[in-house]
Amino acid sequence: MEHGSPAAIKSDLEKDSDSGSSSAADSSSLDLNLSISSFLSKSKDEGSVSMQESRRQKKTLKKTRKFMVDGVEVSVTTSKIVTDNDTKSEELRFLRRQELRELRLLQKEEQRAQQQLSNKLQQQREQIFRRFEQETAAKKRQYDQEVENLEKKQKQTIERLEQDHTSRLRDEAKRIKADQDKELSKFQNMMKNRKKEAKEEVGQSPKHMRKELMRRIKEDLSLLKTAEEQEFLQKQQQELDVALKKIIQQHKLEITTIEKDCLNHKQQLMRAREAAMWELEERHLQEKHQLLKQQLKDQYFLQRHQLLKRHEKEMEQMHRYNQRLVEEMKNKQNQERVRLPKIQRSEAKTRMAMFKKSLRITATASVTVEQERERIKQFAAQEDKRQKNERLHQHQKHENQMRDLQLQCDSNIRELQELQNEKCHLLIEHETQKLKELDEEHSQEIKEWREKLRPRKKALEDEFTRKLQEQEVFFKMSGESECLNPSTQSRVSKFYPIPNLYNSGL
Repeated sequence: MEHGSPAAIKSDLEKDSDSGSSSAADSSSLDLNLSISSFLSKSKDEGSVSMQESRRQKKTLKKTRKFMVDGVEVSVTTSKIVTDNDTKSEELRFLRRQELRELRLLQKEEQRAQQQLSNKLQQQREQIFRRFEQETAAKKRQYDQEVENLEKKQKQTIERLEQDHTSRLRDEAKRIKADQDKELSKFQNMMKNRKKEAKEEVGQSPKHMRKELMRRIKEDLSLLKTAEEQEFLQKQQQELDVALKKIIQQHKLEITTIEKDCLNHKQQLMRAREAAMWELEERHLQEKHQLLKQQLKDQYFLQRHQLLKRHEKEMEQMHRYNQRLVEEMKNKQNQERVRLPKIQRSEAKTRMAMFKKSLRITATASVTVEQERERIKQFAAQEDKRQKNERLHQHQKHENQMRDLQLQCDSNIRELQELQNEKCHLLIEHETQKLKELDEEHSQEIKEWREKLRPRKKALEDEFTRKLQEQEVFFKMSGESECLNPSTQSRVSKFYPIPNLYNSGL
């Protein structure tokens, strides 16, 4: 029970009263009246304070609009009652709109940065793909040039050998023909000598037999000469053919060796070309994977950076929000601290007036002025003590409110930090998962590429084997089809054309 209340006044009056039961009854009725009057006075004071506060919080906002109607200026005035709550709500809406505007600007900046990064990454991909195409084309041109040089050198070698073979064949034919002409001349001289010897033998015969004997000898010599000369010429022709065939066979063997070496060399170049292309393809796959992996890391690095900036902005807004709550609480408590002395002074005046009035009502002849002053002094001391307790109670209440508010602010900060940490953790997990998926896709791509590489190698080797077999068959058939009369040929050798492996689909 508060000090200075009607019950306390009642006890003081009962102690100082010298009257009997009638005085006690009067004191009871007086205490009841004092309690009612105190309650009414307090309610009136509180009502007046609340009405004053309400009047102080309300404002009338007037707006006048002027416009023309049919050439006449018309003005319309509207009024609106604005309270402090409306002002606070409008201020909160303004602050919230400002925060949303900051977040929208941050979002636009993030989108612009992401678009710039996306354009940069697209440009990097286009550059590396162009470089891949240039390297592939350069490698193909290199080996195509080597194959072209080989074919050109082979063609020049074959043409030179053809010319040498033609010259050698012609010179050898001339030499053999000259030797055969000498032998033919010797053979003809020998036949002439036989004819002379036959004439000499006929000359030694009797005269009547000479004519008939000469006729028979001439016939025999003519037949013998024709047969031997034909046989001699056939033998010379056979010797010429054998010599020319030997030269042609040597030339064919030389051409065959050169053609085989050229085909083997060309196939080695093709193997080296395909091996270089396969190595280049594998390196391109590795470089493409590294580029995509680095680009993915760059994207997530930008996302982490933007997320941290957004978290900083959210934390800044949260601190501002907590600061507003603290400032509002401080302002409210400051207003309560400022208002409390006024209320206490008003209540003290009212209670003191009521106490003095009660003293006058209950005053008796035995109560002196000194006793009345003492009672007033005691009542004033009790009022001071009660006001001090109210101030202490208010101070304790303010401390509790501020502590609870600080705990709430700390809790808001912790919840926001936990939410932000969870977002960062989820982003890192998502990045790890994407990198893992990218590595798996690369491994699968390499596996499929190697599986397709085996048939390509087999098809290439099968094509090489087929070309070698075709060459063997061609040279075998060419070797079996010997010239029956090489001396009458217009072309003494044929050449196996090297097939172009680029046109065979490899």
